[in-house]
Amino acid sequence: MTPPVPDAVTTAILTVLRDTGRDGRAIAPAALLAADVGLDSLDLAQTIVLLERSLGIDPFRTAPASGPRQPVRTVSDLITIYTAALEQS
Repeated sequence: MTPPVPDAVTTAILTVLRDTGRDGRAIAPAALLAADVGLDSLDLAQTIVLLERSLGIDPFRTAPASGPRQPVRTVSDLITIYTAALEQS
């Protein structure tokens, strides 16, 4: 069974933080991934891999090649992207 997207996103972020020796903290949807949560580009890539495994979809791979892409700056952005991808699959 696929976990709810907000739970999966929070779990993935907390796993990356824990695995890199940083303390987990409350992850608010409006939190900025870099400034508030402390994720760098490698951390974000690891988070996306964890989300692909838990949700069974990689919206960045399956997205259309043309057209605007939503920037990923906040926890909410990740939730929105994965929710939309799951709805379209």
